[in-house]
Amino acid sequence: MSIDQIQIKVQDLTLGMYVSGLDRPWSQTPYPLQGFYVRAPRDIENLKSYCNHVYIDVTKGRGPVNIDSLSVVEPSAARAQRPSLGDSLSLSPFDRKQSQVKPVPSRPAPIEINTGVYETTVPMRIEAAQAEKIVRTLKGQLTLATKQMLKGKPVDYQSLKGSVEDMVGSVLRCPDAFTWLLRLRQKDQQTYDHSLRSALWAVQYARFIGMARDEISLLCLGTLLKDIGKLRLSTSLLRKLNRTPEEEEEYRNFVLYGVEMLRDTGSVEPKVISVVRYHCERLDGSGFPEGIVGNRIPMLARIAGIATVYDAISNPQESLDPVAPSKAVSFLYNMRNCGFQEDLVVTFIQSVGLYPTGTLVELTTGDLGIVLDQHPSSRLTPRVAVLDRWGADLNQGFTIIDLKDQDQGRRLLMKSGRDNVSGVNKIAIARDLEPTGYDIDFSKISSSLLGATEEAAERGGLLASLKRRLQG
Repeated sequence: MSIDQIQIKVQDLTLGMYVSGLDRPWSQTPYPLQGFYVRAPRDIENLKSYCNHVYIDVTKGRGPVNIDSLSVVEPSAARAQRPSLGDSLSLSPFDRKQSQVKPVPSRPAPIEINTGVYETTVPMRIEAAQAEKIVRTLKGQLTLATKQMLKGKPVDYQSLKGSVEDMVGSVLRCPDAFTWLLRLRQKDQQTYDHSLRSALWAVQYARFIGMARDEISLLCLGTLLKDIGKLRLSTSLLRKLNRTPEEEEEYRNFVLYGVEMLRDTGSVEPKVISVVRYHCERLDGSGFPEGIVGNRIPMLARIAGIATVYDAISNPQESLDPVAPSKAVSFLYNMRNCGFQEDLVVTFIQSVGLYPTGTLVELTTGDLGIVLDQHPSSRLTPRVAVLDRWGADLNQGFTIIDLKDQDQGRRLLMKSGRDNVSGVNKIAIARDLEPTGYDIDFSKISSSLLGATEEAAERGGLLASLKRRLQG
């Protein structure tokens, strides 16, 4: 029998081990997914608060010195507990195939993680207004640069880089503000929204692992420009759902077109072009245009690839059947060790959380809510705008509660007239919901939250209420 799952006491854990199972359900702990590397002493200390023993996978991480007295778990039993991939994802045949390919035999070296490098320094209520200005400017600069490249004119690349620096700065100061803006604003959908959202997820991830700021900026630029080559393809080809093999081959040329366009400018950094060139490559060689594997794919391109897939399957504009964030997480999780590097997938999921800002959720009280912002150390208990589910309009009337403060949350919900709180032991998120399953106008909500004037606030409007509660 091949030994890969070993039971070990928490106090016997050492750095470099891979925790693949707990002595209790994962849902009863703050860990959002199944499996992580022990990278720092605080990881062991945190586990001691929840578990007496855990299971480690010695094929993925360091093993104990003496395994004679330890319990061994059949490999098949552990693998059987992996989340399954849902059948409702309407992706391209290429993307569906990626989740079915065999794992690669060689694994890249674990990524370096430096948590705590960046702290939230500006509250969302303040950063949101700045983020909205940055988005407008960045979209304008991206549109201008694209037109200049298409016409063969000199590109104002420095202005675009300046806007990217502003975006990176905003995300480093307060990642929830940018997330809120891009997830909830459904008006004025343009070609570049997917690239903007993908860049956001990539920058959030880079922030989470403590990547150097100059590298984050290059990652952001590359992710923003990753699809620029699609402008050389016909609209009919881009919109076609079921392409023939010949059409799929032509479609995939957008990567090479994009590389060519960026090289022709003479001003784009090689690392940025590298992200564009390799973001569609996959760990096991199933990607394109070159089919390279493992460590041959640059790290920034690996991150951009994960961010791209995550955004594509969780947004209505990019998928016929967009899924709730938890299902997008499940899809990514099933791509570990085949489409994407495993520890990169795991830490990416940790960086966005199970319930990213803007996620529509159902609470244990039966209420609907929208996640506003998260606590970095407690991502399962964010602040939530609870909607008036039984009112005439879901988009009117909010009660904002912090799931971390149960007593205050109960008081606020009861004060708003809800009588469904007393029978609930804990106010928590019961599940996240499909983004298209309810008659909710996210653009209207976003406008109310971020676009109200100070005059309206003084009249006691929604913004005033939000400011009072967010400051509380």
